[in-house]
Amino acid sequence: MAYLVLARKWRPQSFDDLTGQEHISRILKNTITQNKVAHAYIFSGPRGVGKTTSARILSKALNCTSGPTPEPCGKCGSCIAVVEGSSIDVSEIDGASNTGVDNIRDLRERVRYAPSESKYKVYIIDEAHMLSTAAFNALLKTLEEPPPHVVFVLATTEPRKIPATVLSRCQHLPFRRISSQDIKGRLKFITTKEGIVISESALEMVSRAADGSMRDSLTILDQLASFSDNILDSDVMNMLGITDISSISDMTSALIEGDRSRIIRIIAGLVDSGIDIKTYTRDMLQFIRNLLVASIIDDTENILNLSEEESAAIKELKSVATQEHVSLLLSEFIKAEPSIRSSLYPRVALELALIRLSLLSHFKAVNEVLKSLGSPSKQTQPVVAPINKPSPPTQESEDITEVKTHPVLETVTPKTEVKATISLSDAWGETVKEIEENDYPLASKLKECVPAFGDKTIALSLNGGASMHEESIKENFSTIKKRISELSGIDVEIKIEISKIKTKSRKDIIEDAKKNRVVNAALELFDGRIGDVIPNN
Repeated sequence: MAYLVLARKWRPQSFDDLTGQEHISRILKNTITQNKVAHAYIFSGPRGVGKTTSARILSKALNCTSGPTPEPCGKCGSCIAVVEGSSIDVSEIDGASNTGVDNIRDLRERVRYAPSESKYKVYIIDEAHMLSTAAFNALLKTLEEPPPHVVFVLATTEPRKIPATVLSRCQHLPFRRISSQDIKGRLKFITTKEGIVISESALEMVSRAADGSMRDSLTILDQLASFSDNILDSDVMNMLGITDISSISDMTSALIEGDRSRIIRIIAGLVDSGIDIKTYTRDMLQFIRNLLVASIIDDTENILNLSEEESAAIKELKSVATQEHVSLLLSEFIKAEPSIRSSLYPRVALELALIRLSLLSHFKAVNEVLKSLGSPSKQTQPVVAPINKPSPPTQESEDITEVKTHPVLETVTPKTEVKATISLSDAWGETVKEIEENDYPLASKLKECVPAFGDKTIALSLNGGASMHEESIKENFSTIKKRISELSGIDVEIKIEISKIKTKSRKDIIEDAKKNRVVNAALELFDGRIGDVIPNN
C-alpha cells in the first residue's frame, strides 16, 4: 500500500476529533440533534483549520445509516464512501476550476434529482470565493430555495469575496486559527501513536511554525520524520531556518542598550550559520511584541504561548526596558519589516533598520525630560519679569507656546522655626503652606496665583480660567495679610490683577513644532510624524 501522509491519515473523522474548533462542533451537532439542519453553510477561515474536514463529517452525520446523527458510526457503507471519496451523493467541487456559469448550471440540473443511496445530497464547494460573479448569480435561486434533500457547504479562506447576496442566504460559521498549544497537544498524541521520537521543545517549534494550521504542522512533522528517527531541536531549526531564542534575546538586548557593534557581530554570525534573514526578522518582530505584552501584563499564560527559555529571556529584558521604549522599537520595526522582506539585499536592510532602532536608546520619554527640566536642583535662577511688562522674546523662547512670568526661585533650607524678619517672598510661601494644612481648597487657589513682590506690596496675577477664584481669595485677604505681616515685619498691601494669556490652538502648536529643527531631525531620522502635542504645564 502506498504511504499515506500524516495529514490524510490523521484527518478527524468525527466532530469530537476537531482540534481548536469546539464552537463549530457544538453548533453542527446541535443542529443535527434538534433537526434544524440549514440548506446552505459557509465555512470560512485560514488554511488547514478543518473547513473541508468538517464538511465531510457533516456529510457522514447526515447520511449515516443510523442517522442523521451527531456521532456517525464510520463503519457503514455511506460513512466509508464519504471517507474514501466515492460517495455518489456527496460531491466535492473545486471552485477554482469550476468558475464559469456553465458549471453552475450543470450543478443546478443535478440538484433536482433525489439522492441515489443516501438521505441527502451534499455539495461541498472548495475555494468558493473563486467563483465568478455570473456563477454566483446563477447559484442564488438554488441556494435560497433548494430541494429539501440538498445541503450546500461553501468553504473559503476569503469570505469578504463572497457576495452579500450569497452570504445572506447561508449560515456563516467562521473557523478560528488553532492555538499553538492545541496543535502541540494533537502532535504529541500523533507522534506517540506513530512512534516518532521528538523533544518537547521541538514540538513547540513545529506548532509555532505552523502558524495556526493543523495541516501545516502535520506536513512539517512528516518532513522531520523523514529527516531523522530522533528529532532534535537542532533538526527543526536547520530544516525550518528558525533562530534560537538566545540569539533573538541577545539582539533585543543590544537594541535596548544601543550597542551597535554587537548588532553587526550578531548579524554576521547569523549569516554565517545560514539563517534566513527574512524568517529571522519575522521571529524577532514576534519576540519584541511578546516582550511588550509581558511588560504590560504580568500574567501572560493565557495570552502568550511561550517556551521556558523565551519566558526567562523576556523576564530578564523587561526589567531593563521601559514600555515606551519597547513600544517604539516595535512600531519602527513593523515599518521596516516590509522593506527587509522585499529587499534584494535583506542583510543590508536588516542592519540599517536595527542600527536606526538602536539610536532610540538615547531618547527619553517627554515626561521624563520635562520633569528633569522642572526640578529646582537642575534650574538656574530665572529672571524676574513684571506682570504687565513681559521680557522681550529670545531665540530660545521661539519654541515655547505660552509665556508665563514666575517669581524668583530661592533655595529654601529646612527651618526649625520661622523668624520674624524674613522676606515677603518667603513669608508668602510660609503662609501658603500653613493655609494648606487647614484649608486645602484655599491653598490650591493661592497656588494658581503668580505673585510679584514689591517693597511693601504683593501683586497676585490670575491668568485665564484661574480668574474665577478672585472673589474667594479676596474674602480671605485680612487673614493672609495679617500672617504675612507677622512673618515679615512689614505692613504689606495685597492686590489682585487679572491678566489674559493668549493660548495657541492645537493646530498652531503642531505647526510651530514642525518648524523646530530638533523635531524635524527626529521626524527625518525615524520617518515619523507628529501624533499629538502635550501642553507643558
